[in-house]
Amino acid sequence: MTTGVPLLPLRRWRPTSFALLIAATCLPMLLAAALALSLRAAAEAVSDTAREHILVQVVEPVPERREQLAGAVLTRLDRVEGIVSVRRVQDQEAEALVAPYIEGMKAHDLPLPALIEVHARSREPVARALRALPAVQVTAAGAELGPLARLIGALRAVAFGVALICAAATGVIAMLSARAALAREGTTLDILHALGATDGQMSQLVSNAVTRDAAVGATGGLVVATIVIVMVGHRISALGAGIDPNLGVAGWATLVALAAALVGLAMLAAQATLLVNWRRMP
Repeated sequence: MTTGVPLLPLRRWRPTSFALLIAATCLPMLLAAALALSLRAAAEAVSDTAREHILVQVVEPVPERREQLAGAVLTRLDRVEGIVSVRRVQDQEAEALVAPYIEGMKAHDLPLPALIEVHARSREPVARALRALPAVQVTAAGAELGPLARLIGALRAVAFGVALICAAATGVIAMLSARAALAREGTTLDILHALGATDGQMSQLVSNAVTRDAAVGATGGLVVATIVIVMVGHRISALGAGIDPNLGVAGWATLVALAAALVGLAMLAAQATLLVNWRRMP
């Protein structure tokens, strides 16, 4: 006997409240996964900025001496390997940075340091090359981004936690739905069992309905999540500031794979619940 043409088929399948529950768990899981994927790109950008952007300051009050040291710094940087770019910050830019904080004074009257922005693969060679020069300070331009990087890491951990909780909730809901189906169709299943159907065949028969509900719910959750992600992405893009909310092809493929995995998890949980239940029966 096979479950393809059962002697006493279960009642006609139609989406039930289980599909809504799956959609309710799939939606936050996909949104949390999308947040984690977006934050990964942001974390990499912050990490690159903190690691590769270097600020060289020539702290010398005498203008002539300051210019000489700045020229020596640029000369030495030309010989350092791993340098991507070097830019001397113009005096007008430095004065504009401090102008809001020196009310009543003229910025060009202050002994501002000469600033040189360096983009390098590593900070150590730059610091080593400039170590012998007096009044020269080498700092990581992105050093202050450390707390931001830790915050992004914490948000990613929270997003992953939400996704895992939603996946666990899906498994529990699938088990409860399988038990409800077993109670609802108990008489029909008992007759099938008496006619020779195996536990595996009957569990497949019941879990097929659970799987169809899960597929409908996961599809609905994926559609709503896509709409939300696209709308939020457009809002973020409108802000500018170099923020890129696009998930890319790999990101969208990951979300689709997660929705499909949720359906598979529901199917396995339902089958396992039914088999365990029948094995305990006399």
